[in-house]
Amino acid sequence: MGGQDQSAGVGTGRLLAGRYALGERLGRGGMGTVWRARDEMLDRDVAVKELTVSHLSEEDLEILQTRMKREARAAARIKHPGVITIHDVLEQDGRPWIVMELVDGRSLADVISQDGELRPQEAAEVGVQVLAALHRGHQLGVLHRDVKPANVLLEHNTGRVVLLDFGIAKFEGAGAVELTRPGDLVGSPDYLAPERAQGERPGPASDLWALGATLWAAVEGKSPFRRDSPLSTLTAVVEEPLPESAKAGALGPVLAALMAKDPEQRPGADEALRMLTEVVAGHTVGIRARVPEQIPTGLVPVVDRTQDGPPAPVDPTGPTGPTVPVQHQAAAPTPVASAPVAPAAPRRRRRLRFVLIALVTAALVGGGAYVVLEHQGAGEDTPSGPDPTPTGLAAPDPAPAGYQWVDDPAGFRFLLPSTGGTWVRSVDNSEIYYSPDAKVHYLQFAVTVGQSLSPLQHFQEMEQSVNKNRQGYKREQLAEIKVNGFPGAVWEFSYTTADNSGTRRYLKEAEFKTGSGTSYDVLSAGPDKDRIDSQKRFTTVLNHFTVLG
Repeated sequence: MGGQDQSAGVGTGRLLAGRYALGERLGRGGMGTVWRARDEMLDRDVAVKELTVSHLSEEDLEILQTRMKREARAAARIKHPGVITIHDVLEQDGRPWIVMELVDGRSLADVISQDGELRPQEAAEVGVQVLAALHRGHQLGVLHRDVKPANVLLEHNTGRVVLLDFGIAKFEGAGAVELTRPGDLVGSPDYLAPERAQGERPGPASDLWALGATLWAAVEGKSPFRRDSPLSTLTAVVEEPLPESAKAGALGPVLAALMAKDPEQRPGADEALRMLTEVVAGHTVGIRARVPEQIPTGLVPVVDRTQDGPPAPVDPTGPTGPTVPVQHQAAAPTPVASAPVAPAAPRRRRRLRFVLIALVTAALVGGGAYVVLEHQGAGEDTPSGPDPTPTGLAAPDPAPAGYQWVDDPAGFRFLLPSTGGTWVRSVDNSEIYYSPDAKVHYLQFAVTVGQSLSPLQHFQEMEQSVNKNRQGYKREQLAEIKVNGFPGAVWEFSYTTADNSGTRRYLKEAEFKTGSGTSYDVLSAGPDKDRIDSQKRFTTVLNHFTVLG
């Protein structure tokens, strides 16, 4: 724990537990005080956090004391260089004290207020380290729930970034005890994810949203949704779109992805790390289109061709959601346009629910109390049916025999086979799949916004990896083509699966890039013995592929 308090006083001379001599005060907030201390047994400097609150009910005080102990347990459990090291927890004078490592540095909040905003690459470097600490906690079932600039410590002269204050952390899994009463909502409104502001159960994605808001504040100087009151701030978090970033540069798309309103549309830790690392390296980040309504995650290969065999079927209970039989919808095709894909309309209008309660935040240094109020939007939850055909478009041409029109929620239309079984749609790592047989045969689509490479360059880059990782890789074709007048490329290859069966797989793929820089990808895959059928599907789908927008 570190930082400097401008009003820090001289040492108190007080001795805790017979070994920790309190020195100067390093910081003080509405709920606690942090002291520099000397561990006389081990002859080292440490930081000691003291719970110092008053005018609280016995119940609230007990909750805060328990949270303080939980903070120590959470940080000690994670054991990561990006998390403050806990040395000891003791009780004296009827309240807990936490003894932790002393980090010589300032909080990100102090850096912003004293030195000004960070450059995008600097903010991304901070984000990489905070993300690593959060991800390690998530792996161990610990949600931080209070990520904000005041809880991010930047160590002087080392580049180390440390995540502080696990006081309101939540332990997931059996035996986890929630340290809130019914209706409580803890955290700072500026950095509270929309689902948490509505009283829904938090998850790792909630911490990632708060990380996005924290990095936004780092480059813009303030959080994106800060308003005049806690209520108006929370309302903005839930209802208002993310404002345009003025200073984020290449970091902007990453922040937009992290702060998607729907937690399911946010990138996972691995994707977020890739995107932040790209920014640190000075690269422009390409963003995959998410379905149905939010900004997609980071640029990833069109399909992970380094795996053995075809992509695994999506677990119906997994994070990408259930696979469902395709619901076919006839709508008029429109020519491929250079405009970006328009997001689909939300399936539901969610009412806002805020609970009437004065919040007690457990951020003991720099903490405060916030009020969350009951608010309900007009109307109940109303399911909506398929979007109507856009006004002014002609009726679609009849589908060829054996095919039917499908409008995908990602914003494109294509012909899907209507024979050979029920074709099921699934999403895996932002890739969209349609398959009748758990991806033995499948069609795959991808939309990339801001793709910096040409389609041919993209395929050439991926081929290098495939050639190293796929047994018996054989290129059939790799060439530039035109798709509806747009520059594109086609890649055709086969390989042998690594399951010792000797089975060969065949894939044919095309990518084209519109004038706006958005790339669209179409792929057909299956066993090599069914190559002719795969080629026919590929040709039919590509020749009729259209963008809705």
